[in-house]
Amino acid sequence: MEFWIWLSGALGPGSPRINDIAACFETAEYFYAERKNGFRGVDFLSDTEKRKLLAASLSDALRIKERTLAKGYRILTPDQKEYPDRLRNIYAMPAVLYVDGDLGQADESVAIALVGTRRCSDYGRQVADDLGFGLGRMGAVVITGMARGIDGAAHAAALRAGGSTIAVLGCGLDILYPSEHGAMRRETPKRGAVVSEFALGERPEGFHFPIRNRLMSALSLGVVVIEGEKGSGSLITANYALEQGKDVFAVPGSVLSGLSKGPFQLLRAGAIPVSCANDILEEYRWRYTAKINWTAQRAAGGQPELPREKKTAAVQPSDAAPIRQKRTLPEGTEENIREIYEILSEIPIHLDEIAARLQKNPAEVLTALSELEIMGFVSANAGKRFSIC
Repeated sequence: MEFWIWLSGALGPGSPRINDIAACFETAEYFYAERKNGFRGVDFLSDTEKRKLLAASLSDALRIKERTLAKGYRILTPDQKEYPDRLRNIYAMPAVLYVDGDLGQADESVAIALVGTRRCSDYGRQVADDLGFGLGRMGAVVITGMARGIDGAAHAAALRAGGSTIAVLGCGLDILYPSEHGAMRRETPKRGAVVSEFALGERPEGFHFPIRNRLMSALSLGVVVIEGEKGSGSLITANYALEQGKDVFAVPGSVLSGLSKGPFQLLRAGAIPVSCANDILEEYRWRYTAKINWTAQRAAGGQPELPREKKTAAVQPSDAAPIRQKRTLPEGTEENIREIYEILSEIPIHLDEIAARLQKNPAEVLTALSELEIMGFVSANAGKRFSIC
């Protein structure tokens, strides 16, 4: 454990070299043994990185370990089973994760990151409250940076709903930032976890937050941008989500507000529009049906919202006549592709629903859909939805 802490201290949180080291060395201790040779045999390290590693002290890492454990916090490193695979599989995975609370089944949870500006409007704050509360009630894990504004409103609402939350900090676990979130900071570990890549005592420096943001997106299935100007930190989180293959959602806002420019930019690029928690969780209905409480939806007025299938059943009969005539596939088309094409219509259908209906692996279905798209029989729509063309 102390060797991973030494690595993080030497190279700094967010270093992509951690992936290289984990791939080339069985343990961090084996990598530390290269120190006696000045890391001359490690080709992927720059001279600057070698100097940093040689200057870093293992005794300092041991002190950080002892101090952290003495406060009752946990330390997770890539060689532990409890370390989330959602972090293990990203670019620049963290060498160390300091945890107050329990990440639980982080890799199996329906975790959604809610992000936005600190200087939010009343509209943004209300939307953040509604989404946080709705997601919390429906069984999703709400991830935020627990900052002022959008983050704080969403996080507090999820806790108020009795939901599980994860706060990812840009400082050490022992630093309360912002100071007005003391009650939230104390409550979160009881329902989830507060996590950080930064050792105890690390202050919330400006450059820490972009580093922090990649963990928020990595731990989630999708990122929802509620409000933010162009170039805001929330868009950095959305970009990380795209790089990591996660879903990106955006809340429409007033075209007259500068705070809507970030979400509008994402929507133009194909982000999934969001008006309520149900819009988000619909994307995961077929993969995580048992983990979502569809009877606990919350409408804007505070009344339970009808499940989506009940609302649509009356207006979209399953035997409705198609608008487009489905064309016949060429002779010799594989049976697997024919089965998938058979259930498609002009109404876009989600990849996971197709896979669930056919009891096939989503990756296998996506490959077949890609072939159909190349053949000119299928159109790919926003949000992993497909229709005939």
